[in-house]
Amino acid sequence: MKTKLLSAFALAFLLSVGAYAQDSTATMSKKEMRKQEKAERKARLKDDLKNTGRAAGETTREVGQGIKSKAKVAGEAIDTTAQRTGRAVNRGLDNASDAISTEARKVKDKRDSTRAEKARRDSL
Repeated sequence: MKTKLLSAFALAFLLSVGAYAQDSTATMSKKEMRKQEKAERKARLKDDLKNTGRAAGETTREVGQGIKSKAKVAGEAIDTTAQRTGRAVNRGLDNASDAISTEARKVKDKRDSTRAEKARRDSL
């Protein structure tokens, strides 16, 4: 009876030690699972940040290209306007030069005719 009692007591003791060991193993597994989940979240966050950085880079590149093309179009428009203005100014200068030349010829012709008139009068 003592042996049966001792063996039953030993069996119960070993079962409780086994259950405790199993529980501590499960606790370790929970810790490991938490660590793994934390690592997975960290990796996901890292990937999200990388993707966000890439998207921001692409957006910046697209905006830069848009600004560059708009600046190019604006530059061409300014160049065209400047050329038109230059042509108009050149035409105006040509017209003014022609008018000055015409007026100078008139004055010269008048002076010459006045001299010729004086010379004709003096010769009589």
